[in-house]
Order: sequence, then C-alpha cells, then structure tokens
Amino acid sequence: MINNIWILIGKKLSGEATAEELLELEELLQQGAADLYPLDMLEQIWKAENQPKSINTSEDKWSAFESKLDAADAIAADETAAENAETAKPKQGIIRFLKIISIVAAACFALVFVLINKNNVTNNSKPNEIIAPQNGISKVQLPDGTRVWLNGGSKLVYAANYGAEHRNVSLLGEALFDVVKDARHPFIVTTPTISIKVLGTKFNVRAYNSDRTSETSLIRGRIELTVLKTPEKKIILNAADKITINNEPLPAAREAILTPQSGIKEETPLMALSRIHLAKKDTLPSEALWIENKLAFDAEDFESLAKKLERRYNVTISFNNEELKKMRFTGRFQNESIGKALKALQATTYFHYKTNNNQILVY
Repeated sequence: MINNIWILIGKKLSGEATAEELLELEELLQQGAADLYPLDMLEQIWKAENQPKSINTSEDKWSAFESKLDAADAIAADETAAENAETAKPKQGIIRFLKIISIVAAACFALVFVLINKNNVTNNSKPNEIIAPQNGISKVQLPDGTRVWLNGGSKLVYAANYGAEHRNVSLLGEALFDVVKDARHPFIVTTPTISIKVLGTKFNVRAYNSDRTSETSLIRGRIELTVLKTPEKKIILNAADKITINNEPLPAAREAILTPQSGIKEETPLMALSRIHLAKKDTLPSEALWIENKLAFDAEDFESLAKKLERRYNVTISFNNEELKKMRFTGRFQNESIGKALKALQATTYFHYKTNNNQILVY
C-alpha cells in the first residue's frame, strides 16, 4: 500500500498534483520527511526513465511510476536495514552498559540498605537499663509479661532481644520478680554475687554492692541458685525458703572463731538457709513488703538495718562501736520519719545517736 506522501510525490512528478496537494507535500517535507523521501533523486529517475515513447497514457505513466517507486522503496528499505544494523551494535552496547549500570546501582543500593539496616540493628541492640529513683520504687513489665519492682537506687539491665532466645537480666540492688512461666526460655537473674534460674515463680532478690550480704527469698515456685564464687554448686530453693550469702567474707571467716555468747568455736558460713517471715495480716513476706512502701525487719542486725534506713531516708549512718552493729531488731516502719524510726528502735534496745544534717552517728 502506497502511503499518502508517495501519492503526493507521484502526482507532483507526473504533473497531476493540485495546488493544495503540492502545499501539503511541501509541509510534509519541511516536517522532516525530506530525509526519508529524497525528492531530487526521484525527479532524476523520473526524467531518465519516464520517456513519451514508451508511455502513452496517464494510467500507463502512473503504473510505470509505481514500479519505479516500489524499486526505490526496496532500495531505501535495504539501506535503512543496513544503517539500523550498524547503529544496532552501539545501541546494544549502550543498552548492555545501562543494564550493567542498573545492576551495579541496585547492588550498591542493596549494600547501603544492608549497612543501614545493620547499623540500625546495632543501635537497637543497645541493652535496656532501668534505674529506680534513690528514694523511690519503680515497676517494670518486661516484654514477656514478667513484672519487676525495683527498690530505691536499684538497676535492672536486659538485652534488646530479650525473650527471643533467652530471658536474662542483670540486677544491682533489690527487686521483686513475678516471672511468667515459659519452660523453653528459663528466666535468669545475675547479680554481682549470685545467679538465679527459674521457669515461672515469684521471688525477691537483694544484692546491693554496699551490703555485707545478698539475699534471695522465694515466695512461690522453685528456683536454682548458684553462688558465683562456687559455680560448681547448685542450690535448689523451694517456696518460703530464704538464703543469705556473705558477699565478702573476711579471711578469718573460714577459720574457727570464738563466739562471745557460748565461748565455743564455730565457723562463719558463706551462706545460710532460713525461712521467709510472713505475718498473717500481710499478703507478702517481710522481705518483700518494701514494694508497699513498708520497711519490715525480723531479728535483723543493726548494721544491715542501717543500710535499709540509709536507702529509705537518704541518710548516712555510722557506728562508733562494733558491738552496736550486732544488736538485732524486729518491727516495721511505713510513714515514720527517720527521727521517729530511731526513737522506736531506742525503745527496744539501749543506744544513743546524734544527727548532723543527713549524717547520723550511733554510739
């Protein structure tokens, strides 16, 4: 099928084009068709081949011209194919190059994404740290639902991926744990002196660096306790058991010493097992009543009690007599000031004290 421009060219060469058709042809050629349709070359072919002796009528002229156009069109098609073949190579090279660039760019993007993601994971892997106010209590719920109460100045640390594979926490200070049961992921608490492994239970741990002893009180369930100084020994605690660990026993602690009461030589134990103290009117043992803002103590020596008073009232208590540290007290405080608390202790045991701002001297 001959398109419109070929018809216009044919009519122009044969002298049959109207003024409107010539104007249309001129506009098409000016729009860029001149490169594809070489009018000068076609006019030369027409003049050379289209002689009056062999062509008598307009129809004959037109048929002959169509044959010439078909031949010229075939030649132009061959030339175009050749040109396309020549330009295809660099185009294919460019396409291939662009593909390589795209692949490299995608790889770079993927690498950058991985690095950014890794950096985010690294940043997100920073452990969580909760510190209770010095004279307050903080309550925390861990990702698995385990609830933790932190006593004043205590610090709890757990990994960002807590619960994914392990349920490990570190404690410095005192905390009450109500652990959600998960047999596949044991809950492990590590302090500077002990490690405690549980599945699901409720227990209190006191492990302040400044205290002479550490203490674990089991309210319900069952736990496995390891003293870090003797990791080969595992101690199983059952409900209502309490164990007290000497944090830094003196060198003579393992040697026989003389007790003033009996005059009999005995050894100061590294640990002591006892029972928790639970009053009928309380829902928690005295070892855990601090979460109700109560300070309870049962037959506790003055030195240990003084540490609790220091944390509760933000004071410093010192003794000028070692024997005073050994006096034992039983009782509880809730809303009393430090002055009222000391006077209440004086009512049961003889001692004096004097205060200087937040410094208290017992003598």
